[in-house]
Amino acid sequence: MKRITWLGTTTAAVAVVLAAGMSSCAKEKALADLLPEGEPCRLMLQAKTIDTKVNAERLSEGTVVGVHIVDRTSEETTTTAQKWPNLKHIANAQGGLDYQNEDPSGLPIILTTGYLYDVYSYSPYVEGLTAEGSSQIAVGHGVDVLWAKTGDQKPNDKTHTVDLEFEHKAAKVEFQVVADAASEPDITGATIKVTGFYKDGTLDLATGKITPGMKDETIELNQMGQAICFLPLEGEMELKVQVTVPEGSANAGTYVGSVKRTFLPGTSTEIKVTVIDRNSELGLTAGLVPWEEKTGNMDVNN
Repeated sequence: MKRITWLGTTTAAVAVVLAAGMSSCAKEKALADLLPEGEPCRLMLQAKTIDTKVNAERLSEGTVVGVHIVDRTSEETTTTAQKWPNLKHIANAQGGLDYQNEDPSGLPIILTTGYLYDVYSYSPYVEGLTAEGSSQIAVGHGVDVLWAKTGDQKPNDKTHTVDLEFEHKAAKVEFQVVADAASEPDITGATIKVTGFYKDGTLDLATGKITPGMKDETIELNQMGQAICFLPLEGEMELKVQVTVPEGSANAGTYVGSVKRTFLPGTSTEIKVTVIDRNSELGLTAGLVPWEEKTGNMDVNN
């Protein structure tokens, strides 16, 4: 799948005091005895995007992501990380990530040398997300969902840089309607309607897995040649296709069928709908474009 590596630099620095976080003094002392002695270390986030041809790109300026830092030395997980959950960052013109700290008493993110950290990130950013809610991050149809994890980070200097490599968790699909070259039907003014998409779902920050919600037949793709992001199922998914050739054409009528296939995250599928003759037969061929290349074929009839 297509991956995006973020090399975003924080411009503000925020001090963070690490605590054992145990429920009793005895447990706090026992855990503190296990923690390595360390020095303050400023966190820097670096970001760049990489397409399927491994060419570096910058993340679009203004993209907002949430950054979730898990202190594994203190035995945190994504759902218990109370020190640095859901830190808002925005990509700058250089492809860096600027920390958006609204608390003037916060200042920069300071880790501790010798400690072990995992860094997670996701987009689009969800305001007010807590650590407890990180397994159920709301995502929706029509949006490119991004997710990244960089684990086993152990700072050993005054500044520690983390590179985040993002994955596309949505898929893309676009449709083209063409006339069969042999029978040359008249499809002037043809329109298309595709349904079978899922309106919403959830992203698990720990695993990057998306779980779609309920199918919403009111969501329609009706523009040809325009790719749309959608939430793919883990297995086979069915999209219903309807092509209408208007009155006045010898091939006027409604042509229907369905596309059944497994749509993978990070793939962009182009489906060509071929109107073959006036008997309302459609030929569909499917292949993937820029994100990841794959092929497939199918036919639909009225």
